Amino acid sequence: MKNFSFVNVESKAEALEVLNREKDKSYLVAGATNVMPFIRYEKINDKTLINIRNIRELRFIREEEDRIEIGPLTTICDLEKSEVIEKFAPALSEAAKNFADPTTRNSATIGGNIANASPAADTATPLLALNATVVAESKSGTRRIPIQEFFLGVNKTALACDELITLIEVPKNAANSQSTFIKLGLRNAMAISVVSVAAGVEITDGKVTSANVALGSVAPTPVRAKKVEAALMGKEFTAELAEEAANLVVDDISPIDDVRASGEYRKTVSSVLVKRALKKSGNI
Repeated sequence: MKNFSFVNVESKAEALEVLNREKDKSYLVAGATNVMPFIRYEKINDKTLINIRNIRELRFIREEEDRIEIGPLTTICDLEKSEVIEKFAPALSEAAKNFADPTTRNSATIGGNIANASPAADTATPLLALNATVVAESKSGTRRIPIQEFFLGVNKTALACDELITLIEVPKNAANSQSTFIKLGLRNAMAISVVSVAAGVEITDGKVTSANVALGSVAPTPVRAKKVEAALMGKEFTAELAEEAANLVVDDISPIDDVRASGEYRKTVSSVLVKRALKKSGNI
């Protein structure tokens, strides 16, 4: 480690001032569950570490009339315990319950998890299926970034160097309230996902009126399964339809071979998990 400086901030306004001053030398620190390994393995260097952990105004879960609002410093443990999240975004609640170990869940934040932009980030997949919106602020103003446009590549997001995530919005609707999350890892605890799937299906008069399916660890970014979704829309929801649609997921993903699994294995598993998620969300 060399040439690091450290700044502690206590408010959003103070954080934005430091980000504006330091620009591309800025590196935000909250739970530090990813930052410390990055420093240890020299993936980052010559940065100004900005500790935002103590900004209380950015840690909250609020229910509004048409949406759920989540502060970026909300911990994974907060999500796990929230009745609001469990009711209106159960996929996110399930992802939180499957996130690492209790110690890490008490430290890691939802903002840090998505800002790190790992293809295997546990909260990214459900947020993508839930059609979340990321609100980012800088000294220049505020931007609303649809989650589909937020992830640009491995460890790359649409955030500018002087921007801070200040809010994550999740719409309240039937599909989101019926959403589910399934994660496959190589062990029962502390596992990085081999494949993760989040799905939410809304069914009216027996037919699919909304279908949202997202996967993690199968492409450079979390991805929506567009062909799966299209195959479901407007049709009578049956176990057979769920299986047929799930088989199309191989056209929506581009998994690679790595130390956890081969690309072919991920393709096979993805269709199985998508089928399970769809059937669970659709109550069949």
